[in-house]
Parts: sequence; structure tokens; C-alpha cells
Amino acid sequence: MPRDQRLVQTAVMGSAESEIPALLPMQADHARAFRQAHAGQTFWCGQWLGGCPGRLTIRTPAGRVAHFVHLPGPEHAVCRRASVGISGADHLYIKQQLLAWLAGQGIAATARLPEDTERLGGEVLFEPGGHGCLRVLLDQDAVSPAPADGTQLVLGPHVAHDPHRLTVDGYVLRIRCDTDSTGRRVVIGTQLHGHTQWFSLDECHLKPWGLSTPAVEEVRRLRSSSRPLAAFPHRATPARSDAAVRPVAAPQAADDRREVFVALRKAVEGEHTTSALRHCLTQAEAAARSGASAEENDLLRRAADLLLARERGVGVSAPSSPTPRRGRVSRAGRTGQSRAGQAAEAVADLLDTLERRRGHLRPGEQQRLVAQLKDKAEEAGPWLTRQQRSRIDAWDKRTQQAPAAPKTKPARCGSPFCRRPPRRLPRAGQQLSGARAAAHAARPPQLLSPLMSTPWRTSRATSSSTPPGSARPSAGTGCACRSKDWPN
Repeated sequence: MPRDQRLVQTAVMGSAESEIPALLPMQADHARAFRQAHAGQTFWCGQWLGGCPGRLTIRTPAGRVAHFVHLPGPEHAVCRRASVGISGADHLYIKQQLLAWLAGQGIAATARLPEDTERLGGEVLFEPGGHGCLRVLLDQDAVSPAPADGTQLVLGPHVAHDPHRLTVDGYVLRIRCDTDSTGRRVVIGTQLHGHTQWFSLDECHLKPWGLSTPAVEEVRRLRSSSRPLAAFPHRATPARSDAAVRPVAAPQAADDRREVFVALRKAVEGEHTTSALRHCLTQAEAAARSGASAEENDLLRRAADLLLARERGVGVSAPSSPTPRRGRVSRAGRTGQSRAGQAAEAVADLLDTLERRRGHLRPGEQQRLVAQLKDKAEEAGPWLTRQQRSRIDAWDKRTQQAPAAPKTKPARCGSPFCRRPPRRLPRAGQQLSGARAAAHAARPPQLLSPLMSTPWRTSRATSSSTPPGSARPSAGTGCACRSKDWPN
């Protein structure tokens, strides 16, 4: 017999015909604790798992996950079990825990696993006394059938649902198994429009009309009223004379009724606003007071569900809108905004510029930006926040304390002791452009390089005779090197 290389994680305990499931932990230490806790038990690849009736044993190899393996034997057949993973015995866990859940509510029930299905364990049928039938469908490849009278359908987590049933009932029941420390735990889900809420069995109950969860109770409560909660109540209309009242059977009234339902269908299937949908639904309900066909009732129910989802958010997660910045007008809303709003936006931009270039602004540039900031702040008026006003005052004080910008840049004095770099002269044979040649010819000689001027040589000789330690005199005007009074 070929060796089975699969990692079997589920089995049944006691015998091959047993329905008591067992899940082996994958960690080696947890698997050894599981073996000690079930020391007197035997594990089998049972027939209700879809496997061979062979016996299994626990193996914990080093560096691999713990798993069940088939014991070798001469009469052992090849195992053709389809599901050997952690979900391979979910149908047995569901049968075991749902029967215990019904017994806890005082309801006597029977459960069976149909053997005529394509995959054993893909369906579980419960028949609680006096409560109809509960059908659990787990095979994800199966097509969701239409529920029969008195039968409630519960789908697995990956089974496709019927959109029409979701529209008519407002919800779809789901079931799944989660792994915990003792095996697999059954939870019940309620699929609404857009998401699914899950609840433990302790939070669910079996009512005369079927399986109920907290989410199902909320949907049924909202649907129990005769009209949607979000629709406005009918306003009192003045009494009209009998001559103005038209019978429903009149041809004109029939045409109006048809137009009302056509408009309602367009509002439901199109992208109309909530106000338009509410208006069409109110008119259609008024036209259907004397009776409505099955198609009209279905359209009214769809419109009520859509309006309920928009207004109350049942089953719909409303998108979160970003919080607008105070004192800053959105750039997308510049069209048609007031002058004060534009000034407030300019104030915010100027404050951002000042903060971003703090420490890199020249005194003259900072004064110019602060002056513009104060002008725009006066135009904005009440559009500014308290924080913006305090920032404006701080920049105003900081600018008043800053030193005044020099009006003109001092020219080079021509002294040999001037520390300013000499202006470069054109090289021999270099051709200057017309503007540069005119500027060079008009430049005073003292602004040329001291290396090419005669006073540099005589001043250098004179300075060599200056006694050491003599202080440099200060000049009130002239070059910034303050060396104009040095002897030349």
C-alpha cells in the first residue's frame, strides 16, 4: 500500500462509526498534551469524515507540524478522504454543538447528515420539534436552493447567497467554525448589506419563525412598521370637495398611478438623491393604499430598504468625511467664495510661508511678508481663528524687534586695507560685450583691483612703517572695513 503523505488534522474518537470529532493541535507540545488528555481514546479515519475506516495514531516529528497518520495493516485500503485539514470535521462540530444549543433551550431536535449529496458533510439537517426545519449548507460549490416552506437556510462562510433573498428578508444567515483551545467553536453570522456580523451561540435563540441573532432582531424591528423610519410623515392636507376627488379606477388615475411607479423604479435603479427617492416612495405608497400587485409590492419593499439603508445606515457603513481645517478655505471651493474667505486663505498661506522659512528670511523680506499678512488679516476679519490671530501678533512683534535692513550696500573704498574682495579685471585680449565694456570704462579707478593701482604700492610701503600695536581708527562713513582713515 502506498504511504499517505498528507497531514491529517481531524479524526473521530472511539470507532470508525463514531460522530465525536477530534482536532489535533499543530504544535508539538500541544499535541503531546492532547495525547495525554486522551490517553484512553482511539482515533479513526471515520466514515462520517468521508475517509477509510482505518485507525490513526499521533505523530509529532521534529521540525514539522503534528498530525495523524494511518496505522499500517495488510487489509488497509487506500484512503480517499477529500478534506483532511482543520475544517474537515466542521459538519460534526456543527451537529454536536447545535444539538446541545437546542437542548439548552428545552427544544428536542434530531439531526442527520445526508449521504446522497456530492460531498459527505456538505449539508446538515436539523428538525427541532415545532420549529420547522433548519438546513445548514457548507459545500461552497453547491448552488443555494430556494428555501421550502418551513425551512430556514443557513449558509457556510464561502457559499454564494441569493441576492433576491437578501433584498426580500433584509439578511442572510451564515455559520462557521473557529479554532480554540478545545477544538472548533461554532458561531452564527448575519449578512447585511455590505458586511457580516458574527455572534456566539449563547447570543442566538430559536424563535417560532426561525433562527434569530441580535442583528436579525434589529432588522425585523425596523421592518415591522408600516413605513420606513426615515420617511417623513404625511402632512395634513386641506379638505377637498368631492368633485375634485377622482376614483382610482378612472383612466386618468390609472395613468397617474403608472407614472408614479415608473418614477419610483427610476429612483431605485438610478443614482437619484435621497430626497427624490423619499418623494417618489411617498407618492407610490399613497397610490397603493387601495391595493397593489406583487410587482408593485416588491418595488415598494426595495425602495423602502434602499431608503432605510441611506437614512438609518442599516447594513451600510457610511463613508467618513474628512474634517475641514478651521480658518482655511478649501481650494476646491474657491468658486464663488467671498472676499473675506479668500483673504483668510491668503493669511493661512502667508503664515505657512513664514513658518517654513523661519531663520532664512532677510529683514527686508520678512517685513514685506508681515505687512502683507497684516493687510490680509484686516480683510479676513471674523474668518480668522484665535490661533491665527495670535500667530500674526507674534510675527508682528518679532519683525519690529528685528534690525532694520541697510538701505544701500557700501562701496569699496579703494584702501589697501579693505577686506572686501577686489573686482576682477578682464584678462588680456578678452572681448567684453557692449554693456559690460561701457560699465567697465565708467567705473572709478578706486573700485578697480588694488593690485593694478599705484596707491596700493605706496600705501603698502607706508603701512610697513606703522608702529606695531597702533589701533585702527574708526570711520563713521565709507567702506564697511572702516579703514578709510589709514595712511595711504
